[in-house]
Amino acid sequence: MRSETNYKSGSATRTLIHIALVLFVIFCTVSIIRTQNAIVEQRQALAELEEQVDVLAAENEELAALIASDDIGSYMEKLALESAGYAYPDERRYYDTSRK
Repeated sequence: MRSETNYKSGSATRTLIHIALVLFVIFCTVSIIRTQNAIVEQRQALAELEEQVDVLAAENEELAALIASDDIGSYMEKLALESAGYAYPDERRYYDTSRK
């Protein structure tokens, strides 16, 4: 009788070990998938930041060229036309108001 109880407890232990191993493998698989998704997201964010760096570097070079040329008048004119929405006295601007 004693050997039968030993056999049952050994079988139960093996079953628990198998279940634990399966759960561990599932956990590892989910962890790897989450890590891969995080890597993809971080690479996309890095690409966006690199694009921003390129845009800002181009703006920086343009501003440096304006500063180096000592032509502050053209810089102010460009700023007024692009940023503030000013126009030349004889210039006509047409805006599409149908989209809102």
